[in-house]
Amino acid sequence: MRVQQARVDALFVGYEDQENLGLRSIMSALEAAGFRSALAPYRPGDLLGVLRAAQAHAPDLVGFSIIFQYTLDEFAGLMAALRDAGVPAHFTVGGHFPSLRPRETLEALPHADSVVRFEGEVTTTELLRQLRRPDTWASIEGLAFRCGSQIVVNAPRALIADLDAMPRPIRGRPRAMTRGVRSAPLLASRGCLYDCAFCSIRQFYGGAPGPLRRVRAPAAVVDEMRDLFDRDDVRFFVFLDDDFAARSRQQRQWIDAFLRSLDEARLTGRIRWKMSCRVDDVDEHVIRRCRDHGLVSVYLGVESGSPANLSTLNKGVTVEQNLAAIETLRQAGVAFDMGFMLFEPYSTLETIQENIDFLRRVTADGACPANFCKMLPLAGTPIEARLRNEGRLKGTVTQPDYDFLDPRLDWYCLFVAQVFRFRNFDRLGLVERLRVCRYDQILAQTFEAAACATDYEKALFRITARANALALDTLEDGLHYVADRDVSAIATDWPLLRYVADREWEAEDSLQHELDSVLAAYSPELLQAFADEFSRRLRMSSVGDTVAGDGRFIP
Repeated sequence: MRVQQARVDALFVGYEDQENLGLRSIMSALEAAGFRSALAPYRPGDLLGVLRAAQAHAPDLVGFSIIFQYTLDEFAGLMAALRDAGVPAHFTVGGHFPSLRPRETLEALPHADSVVRFEGEVTTTELLRQLRRPDTWASIEGLAFRCGSQIVVNAPRALIADLDAMPRPIRGRPRAMTRGVRSAPLLASRGCLYDCAFCSIRQFYGGAPGPLRRVRAPAAVVDEMRDLFDRDDVRFFVFLDDDFAARSRQQRQWIDAFLRSLDEARLTGRIRWKMSCRVDDVDEHVIRRCRDHGLVSVYLGVESGSPANLSTLNKGVTVEQNLAAIETLRQAGVAFDMGFMLFEPYSTLETIQENIDFLRRVTADGACPANFCKMLPLAGTPIEARLRNEGRLKGTVTQPDYDFLDPRLDWYCLFVAQVFRFRNFDRLGLVERLRVCRYDQILAQTFEAAACATDYEKALFRITARANALALDTLEDGLHYVADRDVSAIATDWPLLRYVADREWEAEDSLQHELDSVLAAYSPELLQAFADEFSRRLRMSSVGDTVAGDGRFIP
């Protein structure tokens, strides 16, 4: 017999590896307007959890958070399962792709009724107020919806001008990192002033009237941090701002005021935090002052070590600036991680080699795992438009892709994807495990003043440095393989790469075991958490191709 939970007006569904502040901000706006809402965290394949929430809460509206088009098929299946189970609610979707491509979204999601475009707080509130009066939907700015066999796309709603006028996001129970340290995500701003060719952030915020970037008052941000610290013992804050340390004069003044507010709130020395920024935002004086007020980690948008790639991506920076930013963080004693695209649509054998050489230079000490990916042609981006105009955009609406100008690189990209998929992108892969361990070591050093923290750090750096060198050797061997052959010979001799792949996987497995030994000595609880995740995977029917080494193959 199903246990009846409190009925709500709206149920929201989305990924919540950390709190989904977009959905939670909409929920707080609905609450301020007198509506009740709930959130059903979604994980791939977890249809049952969402279905139970929908049946228990019986909402009038279900809102789905779909950031990029690559998950559209997944959410289409989820919506179909809800309809098959008799869930009658109005289905609406939001996110970057739905906002930029509302018609394609509704065509790809036959069970969706509407799209809430761009910022959703006000539009969702108005939709819920008028949900029983579809004849009025044409007056709701920011909404796209079905009208019979037609799709109506209303004018976009202006962006929220005053972020401080919005209620704070509804929070769940703050999650504990390792060592019992509770963490929470925060947003001090919305938007970005830059126009990188591969990124849809500029298009998302530029698609509606209003400034490209808006900020909250520094004191208001610190007040929220202090409340979370006092109420929930949150001591680690992750700023999700697209560009926290923008180098404008106004943002430098903002950072000064923010740091003063941390002092006034007596949080300096008691909390730690992480931010994301561009490499040309990294100023030695600013970084050191932030470090002295709790900054322990920076995510850098490096993207490439090739001048040609940086130009294609419209980063507006040089390789020398990338190197200088990393060195500044290293000298300041601030941990860093970075986004890096080994491939972009105009890559050549030469730019790939430049990227490998760059990664060797910046990851040799083991301070950061060498991670890399292929640039995806996200909807609405300048690079997507360029590929379409050139007739090179292929695939489907939900899975767009491209071939390289040099067909040898298509084979090389396939090799890299097969060899490094688990290592680079799985939570149990070597890269993610090393990242988690690095944060664990930082927490041990900063909150516990653990005497062993320095030895722990040295051990992690040694393993990371060896993992980096191994991966880059494998990348280089594969690159030489395709460079020395014409396309037909690559296919004929493909089994030769099995040796390269086996060497990589065997060494990775050895490093995983070595990492387990390090954790057994310095963080047994984290080792157990990894073991629990592995056990959970083994219970999943689809685990066979993602956990064990024999799931990694080259045909």
